[in-house]
Amino acid sequence: MTRPTPRLRSGTRLPAAALAVLVLAGGPGLAADTRGPALSAPLLPPVLAEDFSSGWYVRGDVTASIFRRPAARYLDTVNFAPAAFVDLRDTRANTTFGGGLGFGFKYKWLRLDTTLDIRSTARLSGFAPPEGNWAYAGPLPVPLRTERFGVTAHSALVNAYVDLGGWGGVTPYVGAGLGMARLAASNYVSTPVPAAAALGEATRTPALVSTVKWTLAWAAMAGVTVDLSPQTKLDIGYRYMHMGALRFADTAGGAYRTTVAAHEVRIGLRYMFGDGITAGQ
Repeated sequence: MTRPTPRLRSGTRLPAAALAVLVLAGGPGLAADTRGPALSAPLLPPVLAEDFSSGWYVRGDVTASIFRRPAARYLDTVNFAPAAFVDLRDTRANTTFGGGLGFGFKYKWLRLDTTLDIRSTARLSGFAPPEGNWAYAGPLPVPLRTERFGVTAHSALVNAYVDLGGWGGVTPYVGAGLGMARLAASNYVSTPVPAAAALGEATRTPALVSTVKWTLAWAAMAGVTVDLSPQTKLDIGYRYMHMGALRFADTAGGAYRTTVAAHEVRIGLRYMFGDGITAGQ
């Protein structure tokens, strides 16, 4: 009788099977470990504060306008003939005050803005000869009269500025502007000099017509910007403002011409939107 072949007990097979399973399951992990740590994703470049700054700003200014001595002429068809324009001599103009608002954009060293400025009425004056003739040799004195009138000048400009570098929060700049001016004449008074008044000359106040005119205006500027904070800037500047020529008339046939220009000192504030840290600022 054949004896059965002895069989291994299940207990002797389990360790071998378990070892195989562990090897198969852990093999990829062990293999992965031999390759070292996995590479991390590349970092994105940092987002700077200036990436969120708009560059837009608003501005407000107060202005003192020292009006230049005007080139003024007049024509009077009632009091002398033949009719011809006569220059006023020793012309004068006073200082006025006003203010302005603006809105603009800054990028690095370049700024662009639009500004609207209003000014109080300036008083212009000059001397006129008798009978419109500076060579007059009669009994009346030369000059005979003082001609005075008011000029109100408002302007709207588009401006460009170039910053010239910064030193400790102070940035000098130069600029130029081009736009339109609204000029208006008022309150014309012709007063005889005392010697002429003693001879019977009277004061005249002609009624004016066609007193408003729109003209081409231009400006040249220079100044400094002082950083009060990242967003707030103090602007101190000079501006030469040329607003063209004003022509008007009166109801008695007189006609008048005068140039309108001023040296201006401006002090104002600019406020930068966003965080105020634009590139190149």
